[in-house]
Amino acid sequence: MNELIGKTIDGFNFISIIGEGGMAFVYKAYDQKLDRFVAIKVIHPRISHSLISLQRFKKEARNQAKLLHPNIIAVLDLIKISSSVGIVMEYVEGESLSQLLKRCSRLDFAKTKEILRQALAGLNFAHSFGFVHRDIKPSNIIIRKDGVVKIADFGIAKSFSDSRPNSTASNIIGTAFYMSPEQIKGEHLSHHSDIYSIGCTAYEMVTGYPPFYLPNDFKVLQAHIMDVHAPLENWRSDLPQSFISLVNDSLQKQPRDRPKSCEVLIKRLDSIPSLNFYPNYLPQHETKAATRKAKSNYVFLKIILILLTILICFLVVKNVKITHFGKEEPTNKQLNPFSR
Repeated sequence: MNELIGKTIDGFNFISIIGEGGMAFVYKAYDQKLDRFVAIKVIHPRISHSLISLQRFKKEARNQAKLLHPNIIAVLDLIKISSSVGIVMEYVEGESLSQLLKRCSRLDFAKTKEILRQALAGLNFAHSFGFVHRDIKPSNIIIRKDGVVKIADFGIAKSFSDSRPNSTASNIIGTAFYMSPEQIKGEHLSHHSDIYSIGCTAYEMVTGYPPFYLPNDFKVLQAHIMDVHAPLENWRSDLPQSFISLVNDSLQKQPRDRPKSCEVLIKRLDSIPSLNFYPNYLPQHETKAATRKAKSNYVFLKIILILLTILICFLVVKNVKITHFGKEEPTNKQLNPFSR
């Protein structure tokens, strides 16, 4: 699709490719009519001939165009590009949560809370319109340079009222690491499925790994249905217990056992203090360096404490000897640790 770069189509000048997925390329483009940068998602040439793919692509544009919210990427237009179509969207200068986690390994609670709260607000808005996203994951959560979080890619979003099966055993829609048990089984989906996916995402934000990090998709999908995730306490000792409970509740196997809504999760999240004793997040190499430094500081302090203990013991023993054998009492009894 590099042939689009430098071309102007319907008033949009294609500048560069900024992303690529299984279904589409995403371009940075310049809107000549309104003097602004936009992102244009163009369906992949190898599937542009598929009527089903084109319908799904147009459905994404229609779904997302209805969702005008600060935490959802806005759809601005739908354009025809040769035999394909393009979704014109708000251009976000920043990085995905997936990119942030690759750079920083894992986040502390304050940063996790800040990102998670905004993602939940966007999801809650989509749910209020009757849509379930079905593919919530770190790569679909975009963080603008000023810290504003945007949910992207409503390509497989579905209405709650759509009674058709979610998928078949051979055609599961979603991303294995973040799929709810009911989504994997092809059952009817509600907003609770997105709550499970955001729970998987929150788990990865604080550990660096999704709840079930296994060698192949089949094992991952099986684990979502049958296994219990490793406790967050095994990974981190600095997380608030109320946050751990929030994640655990979101990852319940049965939809009815999860929190009732994203609004409930937001209220629970807001009730947890954001106090941190560590920087918001560190790049992976800095995290390792900080860990080494902390260990060396700990060893140094331990040596100092041992030396101080020996010195105190020596002085106490010496003092006791003088008291027992000498003719004089200590001149200041208040300095004697054993005085009454």
